Amino acid sequence: MELAVRAPTSATVDDVEDVLEKKKQWILETLYGLVEQDDPPLDKEYLSSEKLLYNGRRYRLRVEESSVIEPELIFDGNRFDLLVPENDAINTRRKRQAVVDWYVTEATQKLPKRADDYIQKLGIDDIEIEVTTLQRRWGEYRPGHVSLHSRLILAPRKIQDYVVAHELAHFRHEEHSDAFWNTVGTLVPDYRERREWLRVKGSTLTV
Repeated sequence: MELAVRAPTSATVDDVEDVLEKKKQWILETLYGLVEQDDPPLDKEYLSSEKLLYNGRRYRLRVEESSVIEPELIFDGNRFDLLVPENDAINTRRKRQAVVDWYVTEATQKLPKRADDYIQKLGIDDIEIEVTTLQRRWGEYRPGHVSLHSRLILAPRKIQDYVVAHELAHFRHEEHSDAFWNTVGTLVPDYRERREWLRVKGSTLTV
């Protein structure tokens, strides 16, 4: 990945470096954040034969009537089953909510566990990790606290690990300094490739 810089012919190298330094945080957040490159997928109707994304893989969906009161999503490791009330003209919104609820529950249970090894390697403690919905970020650091976007559960586990490692590295270095990226690199040696995947493919991680 390359960053192209355009400047007037009258600008000196020092002028360009000064501007880059002032824009450093924005540049890093743009590379790391929710920048849409690939087109997002078409809206789903949650019908049989559609596929749902989970941990970077797409699994076939089967919709079937059941005695449930509200739609309920079940995953057996190979296929998603969406149970819908019998004799009920269920709408897409209610089906989608059942799918979203399932993903949020999975993310809340699974994503914080991705941090265990990194916490041990960094030798840090007193950390609170929550799963929530973030605006234009996949993860967020505050002193003693890390927030992870629930939609990360859609991404491959190696991408989940990159975001977790990135945020935990802030416990050692708050700024995106060389020392910070060195710390990320000790946790995830190929972090550049994972960061680039997230930059390009992040917009496809939708329910």
